[in-house]
Amino acid sequence: MKIAAVVAEYNPFHNGHRYHLEETRRRGADHIVVIMSGTAVQRGDIAVFDKYARADIAVKNGADLVIELSCPFSCSGAEVFAGAAVQLMAGLGEGVVEVLSFGCEDDELDTLVRCAEVSERLSNSDKVKHLIAQGRSYPSSVAAAAEDDDVRRTLSSPNNVLAVEYIKAIRKYAPWISPCAVKRHLCAHDSMKAESDYASGSLIRQRLADGYDIAAYVPKVPEGKGYFLKNADKVLLYKIMTAGEELGSLPDMNPALLNRFADLRDRGGFATAEEFLAVLKNKNITLARLRRSLMHLALGIRAEDIRPVPYGRILAFNKAGCGILSAAKERTLTFDTSLARLEKLSPYSARVCELETNAVRFQQLCTLGRPCFLSEYRRKITLSDDQQRR
Repeated sequence: MKIAAVVAEYNPFHNGHRYHLEETRRRGADHIVVIMSGTAVQRGDIAVFDKYARADIAVKNGADLVIELSCPFSCSGAEVFAGAAVQLMAGLGEGVVEVLSFGCEDDELDTLVRCAEVSERLSNSDKVKHLIAQGRSYPSSVAAAAEDDDVRRTLSSPNNVLAVEYIKAIRKYAPWISPCAVKRHLCAHDSMKAESDYASGSLIRQRLADGYDIAAYVPKVPEGKGYFLKNADKVLLYKIMTAGEELGSLPDMNPALLNRFADLRDRGGFATAEEFLAVLKNKNITLARLRRSLMHLALGIRAEDIRPVPYGRILAFNKAGCGILSAAKERTLTFDTSLARLEKLSPYSARVCELETNAVRFQQLCTLGRPCFLSEYRRKITLSDDQQRR
């Protein structure tokens, strides 16, 4: 049995994701575990479809076991996001997951490994610390501080940044795992142009928001019209206008950004949360980082909530997924389908369950019309025998 892991958001699951799973199997994996973002996603947004539906579609199109990457990790920057995902792989026990397969813009593994080494070497450099203090993200600070043009070029792509963080994370938490880089197929990250029946997640979400059919680009269209942050804009505006001391406790918040937030808020002149973020943004702060901060504010995530992953919650699996769990005889984390059982493991486990529940409730507000609030504690996961593979 050769088990590979994939980290994904599947927001939504599309044909490019199915290609990635197929390519991972072509390279030798016979079992695949997916670490999938639950409800809040890394760009500081809410997943467009319910996580159980996304997990079910993944299992029917190449995955065997789907484990949730929950709040606060799923809506954090690349370093925390990647580190938490690899901690979940490591939690299955040493040697269970042998390969981490990730999609990226460049599949030159030697360059990605060199970038990871440069990033680790520069992590405590004065130049990087100075750039971070100015408000830059860690990856962009490393890219600016690096004297290697290949490193700078590689770190200019978001997917490459994640690939580098995955490599760093497996060196730290699971050195027995080998990295495997799969180049994106046809469509570039965030491309707003479709290629045949392939389209980026960004384009698919935009088509959904505009009311267009997405069936050509996905193996299955989940039920419902989707969740969109703009539908809960007044909630976000309320959070912006009433935020007080809690701003200082947000992850990635620094004094300069805190002062800028308060100053621009008091000036007014914006009618939506997105307009406020556009004014708040400057050359050192990406819009994705600001959206994550606003999501942290909305969900009540604090800097102290970023700790080692406390558990793994199973969202979907098939018979082969049962085989993965059976092979994980020396787990260092508890894996379960029940949120009620997981929250009893420790006070921090209860806190993570609370934050993921907050994200689900907020997602349910991001719909047009009357929201339907479903309890996280009563949701049923999927056991599937049907895998629709090419």
